[in-house]
Amino acid sequence: MAEAGPAAGTVDGGVRSIARAVDVLRLFDVDHPSRTLREIVALTDLPKTTAVRVLATLDGLGLIVDRRDSSYSPGAGFLRWVDLARSLWEVGADARRVMARLVDACGETVNVYVRQNLSRVSIAQVEGTATVRSVVRTGVPYPLETGAAAKVLLGGAPEAVLRQLSERRPDLDADSLRRDVAAIRAAGYAVTHGDRELGASAVAAPILSADGRVLAALSVGGPTSRFTADRVGRYVEAVTGAAAEISSVGLGSVEAFL
Repeated sequence: MAEAGPAAGTVDGGVRSIARAVDVLRLFDVDHPSRTLREIVALTDLPKTTAVRVLATLDGLGLIVDRRDSSYSPGAGFLRWVDLARSLWEVGADARRVMARLVDACGETVNVYVRQNLSRVSIAQVEGTATVRSVVRTGVPYPLETGAAAKVLLGGAPEAVLRQLSERRPDLDADSLRRDVAAIRAAGYAVTHGDRELGASAVAAPILSADGRVLAALSVGGPTSRFTADRVGRYVEAVTGAAAEISSVGLGSVEAFL
């Protein structure tokens, strides 16, 4: 059960031209290796002339390839950063082994999420063993206000983050979210059903630093039909135990960025 990433967005207070370029680049993924100019204009809401200028600039930098048929794809310029990003954000071998054991115990897909600004991003994933399973894209930003992993990460976030989320989402009940986060922080885990996506459930627990900070959230996720009451009880025990073990052995060199 693959998840689609969120719509592209800009960063408040950022440099507009850079934000526009990133908005264009975000349109490409494994499901969309190429985009037409018409799609890019429609999905970014940029004027056609602006989109053409952004694409021409990215093409000149080797980050976009003009396919000469009014379509575009990511350029070879990205290759220089692929191995670097993977090496810097790679979760350590000890943590990976714990994740693999958690998959064996639950059968569901396991992710390690970290908070980046007002989003959460999976930096490591081990897919579940079931034919129908939950799979998110590593490195893709997902909402920070919904889902078990998000609630766990909010438990370690400053109050300003909750305030910014409520400002960005006027429909969000900030007081209710604060109560949920406080209860989850006290319990040491989160369980959600259909919170972010209908039919998807998850159990998550915090991965802590040596000084008790929330570094990341460890989660198992899958179809709600499999997250029955008896299974959820077992999942909570397995996830909290695995999160405690990773907290003990560490996430690896990636902790320097968390």
